[in-house]
Amino acid sequence: MAVSAPFCSIPQRVVQLSEALQAQRERLQERLAEQIHSLPVGNETWLQTERELVAAERALHQLDGRCQLVI
Repeated sequence: MAVSAPFCSIPQRVVQLSEALQAQRERLQERLAEQIHSLPVGNETWLQTERELVAAERALHQLDGRCQLVI
């Protein structure tokens, strides 16, 4: 029975988080595009989606930076 070192699970968790953030970013990009194209002029409800998208992209960027430090 082989026992893996505790640090081996960190890269896998980083990969999982990265994949989840990338999927969220893609969904938010699609939603934002739809909102911008379908809303009447002056309706700015799409701004919340844009804020969420920016937050997801920042988190992904930070996670990628940490991943490179681990590797």
